[in-house]
Amino acid sequence: MFKNLNIFPKILLSCFLIAAIPLAGFIYQIYLNEADQRTVVEQRMTQFAEVIGGEVDNWVDKNIRNSNFLASMDAFKNMDAAAQVPVLKVAQENLEWVSLIFVKDLNGDAVARSDGKALRNYSDREYFKQVISGQKIGQQVLIGKLKPVPLHCFAIPVERSVGQMTGVITQCSTLISISDDITSSKIGVSGFAFLIDDKNRLIAHGEQSGKLVGNLQDFSSHPALTLADGSVETLKFDGKDRVFVTRSVGPGWRLIVQEDYDDAYENYLKAKSNALILAVITVVITLLLAFLISYSISSPVKKLTEIADAYSKGVFVDNVVGQDRNDEVGELAKAVSRMAKTIQMAISRLRKVKKG
Repeated sequence: MFKNLNIFPKILLSCFLIAAIPLAGFIYQIYLNEADQRTVVEQRMTQFAEVIGGEVDNWVDKNIRNSNFLASMDAFKNMDAAAQVPVLKVAQENLEWVSLIFVKDLNGDAVARSDGKALRNYSDREYFKQVISGQKIGQQVLIGKLKPVPLHCFAIPVERSVGQMTGVITQCSTLISISDDITSSKIGVSGFAFLIDDKNRLIAHGEQSGKLVGNLQDFSSHPALTLADGSVETLKFDGKDRVFVTRSVGPGWRLIVQEDYDDAYENYLKAKSNALILAVITVVITLLLAFLISYSISSPVKKLTEIADAYSKGVFVDNVVGQDRNDEVGELAKAVSRMAKTIQMAISRLRKVKKG
């Protein structure tokens, strides 16, 4: 098919292919870099999640260690309420993130509180039921009874001896402290973290001010909760592509880090966009130059062909185009001009012979 084309499309197509082949390789390399960029994004977001997750784990560990320390004291083992109260007050004063520490008997009745407020029955609390049922640690995110703010409560059994439970010690902390840590942590321009409890309720969010309202928002339908622990995926959320990574933290919680796809892959998208712009510019310039080169060759060749055809019919022109060129086309034009003069001289001699 190529050999049946005229000289103009042949030259045009050849010039385009010469430029297009290396350009295609360049664009292909840009797309190959997407995998490398994905690895960079995954590592960056995973490391961010590990740092924030470590802070959450440390926060949880501090609560548990403090509760275990108190539970090991004789005042708690013997359920001596009078001796417990001053210890609880000192513990709360020295732990700024703690809002309340209190001890309950096996019926759920509070026997001592760090804040000195009225003693109540807490047998309906999930964390109490978990410990009474035999779990080593009970935990629950809830709205406080005396003050309607979100609290996270840890509960552990108090034992006089191994297997002999005498009560339950509970330590409650407002989630503002941990929420402030998450709120102050950012990744990139649009990236942040948020924390979901074991019932898929929001307990800390990187885009909020750090003050949680008096209810716990249900996040069960959030698409990131479908991801495997530690996986990094791009999902559509609120009409935008966002990159998510999840990490299990604390007592069955999920830490989720998100960043807008355009921000996470900014460098790759810029390189890709620049490559496409370069491709368009190169194609346009290549086609323009190919057209000019093809036209500069094919046009005079076509005219010389027409002149030669006219000569074959006995029609001669005085000026053969292209003789001023210094390339092969110019040589061809000069040859055609000489051929015309030769033919005209031969015809003139024949005419003279006939007249003679």
